[in-house]
Amino acid sequence: MNGLPSVVIVGGGGMGSSVARDLAERGHRVTVLEQHTAGHQNGSSHGSSRIVRLVYDDPSYVRLAHQARPLWDDLQLLSDEPVFRRCGSVDHGPANLLEPFAAALDACGVDHEWLTPAAASGRWPGLRFDEAVLHQPDGGVAHADNTLTVLRRLAREAGAVWQEHTRVDSIIEDCDGVTVRAGSQSFSADQVVITTGVWAHQLVDLPPGAATQVQPAHFAPLDPAMTWPTFIHRRAVPAGHAIPESYGLPSPDGIKVGFHGGGKVVDPDHRDFAVVESEVELLRAYVETWVPGVDPSSIRPTTCLYGGLAEDDFIIDRVGRVTVAAGFSGHGFKFVPLVGRMVAELVTGVAEPEPRFTLTAHRARSKV
Repeated sequence: MNGLPSVVIVGGGGMGSSVARDLAERGHRVTVLEQHTAGHQNGSSHGSSRIVRLVYDDPSYVRLAHQARPLWDDLQLLSDEPVFRRCGSVDHGPANLLEPFAAALDACGVDHEWLTPAAASGRWPGLRFDEAVLHQPDGGVAHADNTLTVLRRLAREAGAVWQEHTRVDSIIEDCDGVTVRAGSQSFSADQVVITTGVWAHQLVDLPPGAATQVQPAHFAPLDPAMTWPTFIHRRAVPAGHAIPESYGLPSPDGIKVGFHGGGKVVDPDHRDFAVVESEVELLRAYVETWVPGVDPSSIRPTTCLYGGLAEDDFIIDRVGRVTVAAGFSGHGFKFVPLVGRMVAELVTGVAEPEPRFTLTAHRARSKV
């Protein structure tokens, strides 16, 4: 034995796979328990595309995204399949809505520029731009499925073991270690890491949060050779109206466009995966006005899960022998390679939790 603590990771999605890779490469004996199969469609880590951006109005998240960004380049170097592609990111809308994002980028020394709508349209003719445009050149697109594939491969090459179709019922901690129970099976380890996404509240003392099923859609570009950035359209909300924030990005399946937030509340264990026709029509109407570079009639809607915790700070915390990483299902995928490192450092005891990401801080906020 190498003397390093053995670890059971509950949940083998994006964060669990990243943690498994990082811990296994550090020499820990790692077992990953996944309730579904590798690459399943039931959570928030599947699909061909995720936005990787550095643009937040909170300097703390800008710094995290800035730390995570080069790790995507490193992952791409370790894969023959597309994992990450730099294409830049744009945020557009009224200038007063964009200024806090530019201020946060300035505070962190992250490169960006302001463009006029006309200048932006000259670079990216597939988009129509609102009053002002904030361009950050280092953003890009991650291929979610390929990301998980390379992380699992690296973890297994370093000795991690995956066990699928294993749904954990309970975690019992004592002075000797932890026992993880899944049906008739028991797994013993020195420590456990919980990375179960929208299911986290079933194993950790957290409010359930609302899992919502949102439905972005892919559209066929009119010119396959056209250049696209990732884009977020931030719009003012008139009194009495709810205008959703929209986003988009190029993907192998077309130009993906969706609304951030909204969606219907679902039980993640009993999703119907059915699209809502009224939301499909809203998306089609949006691209007819703001995304002239696609064919609106080519719409192909899909569904994915947002977790309620994702509207708050992340949870990345260790209490005793249990480390929890939760609250990512919504905008967290861009941090996948960094969270693996952060969690591994908590497990090994070389770092302390960030105060704002602790369970205590989250519970205090939930009572406000």
